[in-house]
Amino acid sequence: MRKADLLESRLTALAHPARVTMVRLLAELPDEHTARDPRCGTAFGVCFCHLKEKTGLSGPTVSHHLKILREAGLVEGVRVGRWTYFRLRPGALEGLAQELLALARQAQRTLERAV
Repeated sequence: MRKADLLESRLTALAHPARVTMVRLLAELPDEHTARDPRCGTAFGVCFCHLKEKTGLSGPTVSHHLKILREAGLVEGVRVGRWTYFRLRPGALEGLAQELLALARQAQRTLERAV
C-alpha cells in the first residue's frame, strides 16, 4: 500500500467516534479484561464481548468497526482456540503520529518561507 493510501486509510478509520472509542479502550490495556498467555503472561488483548459491552454497540456494528480498524492496520486480532482477542498495533499509531507531525512541520516551513 502506498504511503499516502495508508495515511488516508488510517485517518478514515479514526474518523468515526465509535472507532476512536474502541482505540481508546484498547489503549488502556492491560486491565482486568485482558486475556493473557498463561505460559508467559503476554497480553493477547480483549475479547469482542468486552468491546461490545463497553461501547454499547450491537455485535454487527462492533464487527464492522473492528474490520475497518484491522484493514487500516491499527488493530490486530489474536486467535486463541475459538476466541479472537483484539489489541492495538502501537507501531501503526506511532507511524500515523509521525506522518501527521511531518505534515505539520512541512506546513510550518512553507509558512515561514511565505513571510
